[in-house]
Amino acid sequence: MLTIATPRLSPAEWNDVQATLSAVADCGCGEPAAAGSLRSRIGHAVDALIGPKKAAPAPLPVHLRPVRDFLCETGRTRKLAERHIPSLSAQGFSRAQIEALALLGA
Repeated sequence: MLTIATPRLSPAEWNDVQATLSAVADCGCGEPAAAGSLRSRIGHAVDALIGPKKAAPAPLPVHLRPVRDFLCETGRTRKLAERHIPSLSAQGFSRAQIEALALLGA
């Protein structure tokens, strides 16, 4: 389990975190989302609203690959994947946003 306090973010910063998580939600780390996880619940909610996906997901854009790699490693190790933080910071994510991504996405 990650031991990170809930970050203090503005509504706009939370929106950025949510949009980023949604963008990488279907990219996978080689295994499906655990039943009952936030990612799984979001996926079920979206499927209920707009219907299940009919086509294979589009390839992940290059700029989202560091986010996916960060989330996958953080989820696997249950620790912040510090080695990916510089690339996320370079994309404009604050440390608080990175911690929010870890808490919600891992």
